[in-house]
Amino acid sequence: MDRELTYQMPFERLVRLSRSASRKAHATSWFGYLAAIGLFCTALALIMIYDEAVQDWQRSVGLPWFAAFAIIVVVYVAALWTLRRYALRQMKGRANYDSDVRMRQDGGGLRFVTDQVEYYLKWPGISQMLMEKDGVAVSHGSLFFLIPNTAFTGLQERDAFVRAVFGRLGAEARARSEKHVGSVLAESIGAKA
Repeated sequence: MDRELTYQMPFERLVRLSRSASRKAHATSWFGYLAAIGLFCTALALIMIYDEAVQDWQRSVGLPWFAAFAIIVVVYVAALWTLRRYALRQMKGRANYDSDVRMRQDGGGLRFVTDQVEYYLKWPGISQMLMEKDGVAVSHGSLFFLIPNTAFTGLQERDAFVRAVFGRLGAEARARSEKHVGSVLAESIGAKA
C-alpha cells in the first residue's frame, strides 16, 4: 500500500513531542530520575529541619559537621550515574548502533544507510559541519552524523570531502562551520599558493 501525506511540524510541537515520547518510551528511567530528585530534596529538607539531632549524631560517631550532607550528595550522584547507565542500556536495546553505515555523496546531498534506517541530507538541509578528532560530523538541526576518519582511505580524501561538502553549504551553514573546518580549508588555500 502506497501512501503520501503532506504536513508541517512546528518546532514547539517537536519540543513537546521529544519530552512526551521520551517519558512514554523510557518511563522507568524518567520515574527513576524524578524519584532521585525528590528523595534528594527530601533528604536535604530533613537534615535542615533536624539539624541539631543530625549534628549531635555526627559528633557522637566522630563524623565532621558536613558528613550527612556529603553522604546525601554522594548517594544522589551515584543514583544519577546508575540511572544514566540504565537509560543508555535501554536505548541501545532498541536499535543496532553497531551496524555498518554506508554514506554516499551525490549531486543532491549525503545519504546515510544501514540495514534498519536511511537518512538523506539534502545540501540545503545541512546546518553545520564540524571536525572531530576522529572524523567529520554534519548536522541537520540537532541530528548529527559522524563520518569517521577510518572510513576514508587517508586524511587527504577526508579533507577533499570536507572541502566538497563545505562548498555546497548554504551561507548560514558556512558561517557556522567555518571556524570548525577552517584548518582544512586553510590547508587547501596554502597548497594552492
